[in-house]
Amino acid sequence: MKKILLSLAFVLVYFMPATAADRAIGITLSAAQIDTDLTDDVDSNGSVDTTKSISNDVFYGSIFLEATKGPMTFGIDIIPMAAEFDTRSTTQTSTKAKADGAAPQVSGTNKATADVSKHVTLYLQPQFETPGGLTVFGTLGYVTADVEIDYQSVSSINKIVNESLDGVKVGVGVKRDMGDRFMKFELARTDYDDISLTTGNNTKVTADLDNTQLNLSIGKKF
Repeated sequence: MKKILLSLAFVLVYFMPATAADRAIGITLSAAQIDTDLTDDVDSNGSVDTTKSISNDVFYGSIFLEATKGPMTFGIDIIPMAAEFDTRSTTQTSTKAKADGAAPQVSGTNKATADVSKHVTLYLQPQFETPGGLTVFGTLGYVTADVEIDYQSVSSINKIVNESLDGVKVGVGVKRDMGDRFMKFELARTDYDDISLTTGNNTKVTADLDNTQLNLSIGKKF
């Protein structure tokens, strides 16, 4: 499904006739805060036993391709490499035996790392020009990515889980045209779907990720 969406977006933007729309390519630099709400269901019985909220600051870059016709821009934004969105460690006193049958550990450190790759955003940006020469725009986008979670637990065997991560992006920003070049500044937020894993000793861990970004984009029309 992801390959189909990516191919369709590329065809729509790149092969759209130049007379029908202004096409552009560029790069975006993002300073982001990843907020994660974690819940543990120790017995996987549907009840939440522990909760924790954490935040992590990350920086990453992406490339975009877009086409503008009238007051509407359609685009695709791709993070071209894997990015470590979050890594967390916490000390825990184990209350459950290890899943491999070994003697339970009294205490230790749980660690989880989330690496995101193939992060693609398809977006629409309705816009209008102000008397001062700036263009104000809104963003509505669909986000899809692959995430690999490396979970190391004191009370269970370590586990690596690969999941598909989908989300919705909304934002607002301003754009300044400079001839055949332009610059955008945007504040946006992406709400990802929940992701979860079940450890070897039947503990279900669920993470709800939100990404708040300040984006600076520089583009060139062609």
